Amino acid sequence: MNVSWTERSMKTLEQLRELKSAKEQDRLDYVKTMRFAFAAMGQSLAGWMQWVNSPEIMSTFNRDELEKMAETIMEMTEKFIEYDIKITDEGMRKGFAKQREQDEGSHFVI
Repeated sequence: MNVSWTERSMKTLEQLRELKSAKEQDRLDYVKTMRFAFAAMGQSLAGWMQWVNSPEIMSTFNRDELEKMAETIMEMTEKFIEYDIKITDEGMRKGFAKQREQDEGSHFVI
């Protein structure tokens, strides 16, 4: 069965919304949801990279369309990186830095 990218993406959106709206999620459910979301983002990003690296595709868009795409992508990226920094800082405060130091210091050579 040949399913188009748009149909697959719509199915992914449905799955994301189902995961998001599930009641009484435990910690593992949240991790599963994040894994699914990151996989979906990775798939989408791979497609975008194919597009922006293709002069044949990108030349079909006019300047205004490209400007709007660039603005939207930059806004989403900025918000994601700001959130990434926030969560990374929280993780570091929770002791991930100490764990990393311990892991790096425990190399055995025979």
